[in-house]
Amino acid sequence: MSNKVIGMIVPTTDNSFFSSLTHYVELILDKNSYKLFVCDSNNNSEREKEYLKLLSTCCDGIIDVSGLSEFNENLIPNDFPIVFVDRKPSSSKSIPWIGNDDEKAMYEATSYILGKNCKNILLLPGFIAEYQESPRVMGYKKALMDNGIVFDDSYVLNRKGLHSSEVETQDLVMKALSENKDVDAIITSSDRAAFSAMNAIGKLGYYAPEDIKLISFDNSPYSTLSSPSITSIDRNPKAIAAKAVEVLLDRMNGKEVNITNMIEVSLVIRDSTR
Repeated sequence: MSNKVIGMIVPTTDNSFFSSLTHYVELILDKNSYKLFVCDSNNNSEREKEYLKLLSTCCDGIIDVSGLSEFNENLIPNDFPIVFVDRKPSSSKSIPWIGNDDEKAMYEATSYILGKNCKNILLLPGFIAEYQESPRVMGYKKALMDNGIVFDDSYVLNRKGLHSSEVETQDLVMKALSENKDVDAIITSSDRAAFSAMNAIGKLGYYAPEDIKLISFDNSPYSTLSSPSITSIDRNPKAIAAKAVEVLLDRMNGKEVNITNMIEVSLVIRDSTR
């Protein structure tokens, strides 16, 4: 008997992209007469595993924005309906995934900023618990290589997840800029992180885009509230949510579904890269 409840796990609710994603999932599920139960794993892999076990006992299906590197088949009952969104752990099961081509998106963002005569680009790919090499770092590396620039891992600033994204981002950027005066661009994992990077730039006496150009991911309200406004990758959370719900409900109804479901992104150009 169906409980008409879907469980959803996100790495954090304190993030505009995941909040938008959850919002759209709930709206779409409501139209299909389902309720949504949301769990925040706080970027903790053990907490996510506990939620997976719990949700599989009280929900009809799960939408998981996972931080696991590997999905153990014993976490949920065999054939329990689940879809991965945004991130995809390795698994022996054929579990559907819905998200963006992050490697391609980062390649395009990096190539765009390189076209603005920037060559020393800081990258903040974001914090992901227990995960493989970030596809965004891979896209960044490839864009540099294709433009004849040697990759330097000191330009990749990884958050530890010990403090808020705003605090960690500002501290990382200020330290990097203090140690390297040649930085001419920054790419961040979110608009909130970009906002913090902008604060760090200003505190050190730099200006964007005159001294340092800036690109972010998510295209949230933060990107337009900043001065200058921030060029950002729109990940289309509404389309991701719609496809995630569609695939999950189809799977719950025993229908064949595509295992890989790619949602296109777009680069929204604003003042921070002019």
